[in-house]
Amino acid sequence: MSSTKSSRKRTAKASSDNAAISFDLLSSLTYMAALADGNPSRDILLRMTISQNYQTGVYFRQVYLLAKRMGFEYTRAFRMVARKAGASTVKNHLLRFAGAITAGVSESEFLAQEARVEREMYINNYYRSLEALAKWGDAYAALLVSISLVVVVAMISTMLSDLGDIFVTALTGSTFFVSFFGVYIIHRTAPHEDKNYQNRRGPKLRRMAKRAFYLLVPPGVVLGIIIGWAYGFPYFLVTFGVVLIPSGVLSWLDNAKFNSLDQEAATFIRSLGNVTASLSSTLSAALLKIDRRALGKLDPYLKRLQVLLDRKISTEKAWDAFRDEVGSQLMNRSTRMFVDGCALGGSPDRVGEIAAGYAMDTALMRDRRAVTAAPFAFLIIPLHFAMTGLTVFVMEIMIAFNDRISTAAEQLAAQSVGAGLGIAQSLPVFRGQDLSLMGYLTLATLISMTISNALAPKVALGGHPLNTALYGAITCLMTGFNMLIIPPVASGILATG
Repeated sequence: MSSTKSSRKRTAKASSDNAAISFDLLSSLTYMAALADGNPSRDILLRMTISQNYQTGVYFRQVYLLAKRMGFEYTRAFRMVARKAGASTVKNHLLRFAGAITAGVSESEFLAQEARVEREMYINNYYRSLEALAKWGDAYAALLVSISLVVVVAMISTMLSDLGDIFVTALTGSTFFVSFFGVYIIHRTAPHEDKNYQNRRGPKLRRMAKRAFYLLVPPGVVLGIIIGWAYGFPYFLVTFGVVLIPSGVLSWLDNAKFNSLDQEAATFIRSLGNVTASLSSTLSAALLKIDRRALGKLDPYLKRLQVLLDRKISTEKAWDAFRDEVGSQLMNRSTRMFVDGCALGGSPDRVGEIAAGYAMDTALMRDRRAVTAAPFAFLIIPLHFAMTGLTVFVMEIMIAFNDRISTAAEQLAAQSVGAGLGIAQSLPVFRGQDLSLMGYLTLATLISMTISNALAPKVALGGHPLNTALYGAITCLMTGFNMLIIPPVASGILATG
């Protein structure tokens, strides 16, 4: 009963988007190919694949339940589940699996071929996503500049006529829509992949980042509201930005750490597989023999793994502790492919080659993503500073200009009595305007740019959600700094002018 309920729950979460499910499909096929090298039974193959909790495991779970509980043949079960699958790539794979069973094709050969084909498709789709991401990154920068120019033009227009509440409200809504539409497009075009892994406690830096977030941010928000209420909204932004810095920096360091460890995953797995095969020994014994000089950053984790294995701790628990300490989903998936494949009787060198190829391709693609997304992330920061500064500066000029127009209009009214100059007072340009609504528009624009410019770099680069805290801290501090420094500077310039 519990398995059935779990299956229904997972089915509800299964994605029908080929892009969103492609990474898990590649992982599933590569994992099955690694297991199939030892020629296990089909029941064991599916059951172990289901236990990995990939998104695609939902479909294999349904196949397994139809075959084991309902008594269907696997061929029919695969075809029945294929008809219900939303993602076309999953549907085609299930149908090909059913055809391979009918034709009597070796499952190890079939799965190895499917994994190779899916890897090529995934790499090509990944590169296309990166090209689209680069173009939409440029488009987002253009949208950011356009929003600022629209607001500036609206400010200037208030000097000629009252824009009206409806127009100002519509313009405010448009700024929010354009900002977050750009973030959404970047999210849709960026490659979908799961980079973080946590089994129990997770890596030390990630634990520290979470602890800093939960301990500092909630009281920081309360403190910021109090300070902002007393001294102004800019002080809230500065306070909020300051409390985000510790968790953001720690999360960024954690992300950089396991990115570097991912680069060594393929070398580690391939070396361990070759040494195990040449010595005809266990993985624990081969772990002592591999050359760790090429695994500088991974070496401390391997030493602790070796200690756990030497203490006769369960092999599964020792490897789980290693994966949890590293905190990388790539390391988690690739080592499971290798360890489980060897445990089922697969040749260590062949299984290691399958898992290492998966790890190497994924790490190389992530390097390519960093090359594409990092310039965009670094561009957004100075652009945000410039655009928010320009918006605040123009607003201050408009306020000062409006005050001078009001003063000049009063003087003109006093001097034009009986002089026939009263008609000038009826012209909008000679009247002061109510800039309160325009002030709200400016504030709404600054808030929308602050939020969207914190989300866009994180979405482009990927990684843990706490990475947003670093960019959020930077954008909040920049916006607050501009709102505090630029008004007195603008007032001083206008006063001297």
